[in-house]
Order: sequence, then structure tokens, then C-alpha cells
Amino acid sequence: MKKTILVAATLLFFLLPGASCFGEPAESYYPMKEGTVWVYGVTSNKPGAQKITVTNQAPREIKGKTVFPRKWEVGGGVKYYLIAKDDKGVYRFGEQKDPAEEPKIVTPPVYYLKNPVDVGTNWDIAAKMGEDDLKVNITVESIRETLQVPAGTYKECVKLKHEGQVQAKEGGGLSLTAYEWYAPGVGLVKSMFTIKKSAKKGEAGSTESTTYQLESFKP
Repeated sequence: MKKTILVAATLLFFLLPGASCFGEPAESYYPMKEGTVWVYGVTSNKPGAQKITVTNQAPREIKGKTVFPRKWEVGGGVKYYLIAKDDKGVYRFGEQKDPAEEPKIVTPPVYYLKNPVDVGTNWDIAAKMGEDDLKVNITVESIRETLQVPAGTYKECVKLKHEGQVQAKEGGGLSLTAYEWYAPGVGLVKSMFTIKKSAKKGEAGSTESTTYQLESFKP
């Protein structure tokens, strides 16, 4: 269960140096200031859901690229996601279990937000569900959402829709539908994931629904 939550969360959670011609730059919705902290409450129809704490670390240079590490703490486990930005948007550059170890570079980059952040902007990312490869399409559905979560009410939020499916190597199929909301100057405030597994020989199908909501934010 922990692995499934982490997989879904990394899809979340998962920036342009200048302004774009249309829409807002991705950086407006993805703060990278050192010391910023997000705490997310997690609810799921499966047992084992635990809070997630995300903390921005000091930027550093890896392989000639400035990256912004984010420390993820879930149920006693810790992982670092190295965030970077280019003219296309904000993306995951690499991952580490410990800052002292050699980072695993993510290829191709997994973009969290792409420029311009405007209705209709869409892109694909590659993800993993266990041993299976999952291609996910992300589309900006709205840029004017108002959202209420435990941390407060946020206006002018960007709403993303994620869709993906795969034929599992062990038989049966899997589909993902997810929604994310990013608030300007705050970042991710809510996400909802539904993972459906179709029946395969000897096993029934299943549906897992997980929701993440911002409980506190320290800029």
C-alpha cells in the first residue's frame, strides 16, 4: 500500500525564468524557496494512508544543472526529488534516497507543469506502476478554480487532468485517472487519484481511490 501511495504521490508531486506569451509561467505555481514546507493529509479506500511532509532544501548544482531538492517524508521513510526548470516548464531532474548518494537521473524528464500554463496545454509523462510502464497524458483543464482544503481557500487554481492505462505484464489491465490543483504562490493544494485494475485469471478487479489535501503551508 505504501508503494502505491508513493507512486501516486510522485505523479503529483508531482518553471520558467521569464513570462510566456499566453497564460502564466509554471514557476508561478511551483515555489522553490528554501525552507518552504507543505503537509498533506491523505485519505484512501485502502488501509495504510499516511500524512506527507514536503520540505524545500537549499538549491545545488548537479552535472552542471541547478536543482532544487524536495525532501519527502512519508510514514518514517524519506526520499529526495530533485526539481529543475527550463524554458519548457518544471520537471523532475532526479531522485535520491540520501543527499550523499549519487542521484538517479530521470530520463526523459517528468514535467509537473509545462508552459504556458493555460487551458488546453498538454503533455505526456512516463511513469511506473510496479513493474509496468505507464504513459500518462496531462491536460490543463482550467486556470480559474476556487478550492477549499483544510489549509484554507485558494483562488485562481490551475486544474490538471491525468489519464493513463497499461496492459500489465502479468495479465489484466490498469488505468489511472487523476486530478491536481495548483494555487499561485503555493503549489499543489489537492490531488485525487483513482487506479483501476481489471480482473485477471484467479484474481478479481479492484479500484483504489486516494485524495491528498493541503493541511498546512509554510512559505
